[in-house]
Amino acid sequence: MEHRGLPRRLPAVPLPEDGESFVSWLARAAADWQIAPGHAVQALGLDCHPGYSVVRPKFFGIALTPRSLERAAAATGLQPDRLRAMQLTRYDKTALDLNGLDLASESSITALARREWALFTSSRACPQCLALRPVWPLWWRLGIAAVCPLHYVLLVDVCRRCHDRLGRGNTGHPRGLLTRHQDADLARCNNRRRAGERRKAGLCEQELAALPITPVPAALANLQQRVLAVANGLPGRVAGQEATPADFFAALRFAVGLARLASTDQDLADCPALPREAAEEFAADQHDRRNAHQGGAGAVLQTNPPSAGHAAAVLVLADRVLSAAGEQACQEVLAPWLERAAELRRSSRTTHDPLRRIPRPACLESAVRAAAPRAFRITGALTATAPASPRRLTPDHLPRVVAAPDYADLIAQHLPGTTVASGRRFTALALARLAGAPTWQQAAADLARNPHKAAHVASVLVSRIPDPDAFWQAIEQLGARTEQRGPINYGARRRMLASLTSVPGALLLDPRRPLKHLATMQRRRHAAAWTWEYLTCDDIREAPAYTPELWPMTNAESVREGRRVFALWIPAPVAEALTAFGHTLINAKGGT
Repeated sequence: MEHRGLPRRLPAVPLPEDGESFVSWLARAAADWQIAPGHAVQALGLDCHPGYSVVRPKFFGIALTPRSLERAAAATGLQPDRLRAMQLTRYDKTALDLNGLDLASESSITALARREWALFTSSRACPQCLALRPVWPLWWRLGIAAVCPLHYVLLVDVCRRCHDRLGRGNTGHPRGLLTRHQDADLARCNNRRRAGERRKAGLCEQELAALPITPVPAALANLQQRVLAVANGLPGRVAGQEATPADFFAALRFAVGLARLASTDQDLADCPALPREAAEEFAADQHDRRNAHQGGAGAVLQTNPPSAGHAAAVLVLADRVLSAAGEQACQEVLAPWLERAAELRRSSRTTHDPLRRIPRPACLESAVRAAAPRAFRITGALTATAPASPRRLTPDHLPRVVAAPDYADLIAQHLPGTTVASGRRFTALALARLAGAPTWQQAAADLARNPHKAAHVASVLVSRIPDPDAFWQAIEQLGARTEQRGPINYGARRRMLASLTSVPGALLLDPRRPLKHLATMQRRRHAAAWTWEYLTCDDIREAPAYTPELWPMTNAESVREGRRVFALWIPAPVAEALTAFGHTLINAKGGT
């Protein structure tokens, strides 16, 4: 499609600078071609949003759709790999995890923008770099972008004249591009200026080189350089051990989340490389988070650093964890933060774990586990470190109530003051945690139990555990034992025995004393419930035989007493007969 003002053929194409962003290169190309940036997009044939009066390229600066990549390569002669290297997708699997990005649907960016540490519609900048040449490096759009390692200054986020984030675009839409102005000055801000009381709308004329700067020490610039090297694909180091870029940044984000939650003013004061302005920004943000409504967006600990100053602060605080000489030194840094996190949680009287949504890689797991307060290791800040085999268990293969012999043998000693019934149910939750559930609520959901009630019960019972490490070791033994038994698909058994409401009376005859007890219907139903509980490892109160409609003339207390008496009476031959009967029903339906 021809557009007025577009050249019939593109003149010489300026080569991208090493590390330059696509947005920056396109602006320079448009200036060289003496056309508006929007016309440059059209000349390259990039995919754009239809129905807008301004040009809005799809995934602009984030990724190139297959058609955009093909057309841009053909129009410019640049290799596709070079064009891809100018997009934020360059940092996928290092500083960013762009899993979920769908190039067929730009709405997929919304979830990424909430989760990933990147500036999807703006950029930070170094005024001194831009004074030398109008080239905006791609890394300025990362959330970890804090300091210029060449000029030792904090990057700038916001234009002091238009008060908008730098690089927002020259129209009312983020990243919208002009098609009317052909003389945009690359030395200026060029954000769309809103109409004011004494001014017309237009482009912001702020000279980028004149933006105020904040000097930083060389140590902070060197830290920025090290983090950028990992973002570019080099291995990092966490607590003295080499880590993949993905693990390094996962560890960084966990350390940052913990610092946001639990660091103190003294921690900031102990960071001499941190400029006062950056420390103040971090402290103000931390104050706002602690006073935000629980669960609101402002309280989320893993969100993108809102400014370069804040990014500088979190890099310095997290570096105390990541650059520790070894695991012991790492534990010493983590311990006071984890203790303070536990205190904050206790003082708020909530079972909500603010850290539970922040992924943590294996390279930090053992250090966090050793440094965490004992109760905190159970309540959710630390996921159980399970052997490989129990993690293959699915929720259907987990008991909802741990078998009484297993509980007595392995777990009861670790839950003093707890009733057997409550302990068996709680142990099943712990087994679900071992199998991969990150929280008590999720463990309850995996077992189809009430998450809120289960979390409340867990918060009470964990305080009774005298030795969390020994408790988890016992749970690991139970997990291994559970898997060695089959594994048994308890969920399938529940479905197969859903109609088991009574058993034949002959099964209740004790061959040693055949006339001692009569096989009444009530006893046949208690026997059915016992069989269902034994084979499904579920709560006997939920057995099909105890459906209220089956006991129309009996109150709940009588049913409970009958169940208790039956459990005390059942002799070994009857138990064996009932178990065999249950297995016959399961085998008849194709189960095991």
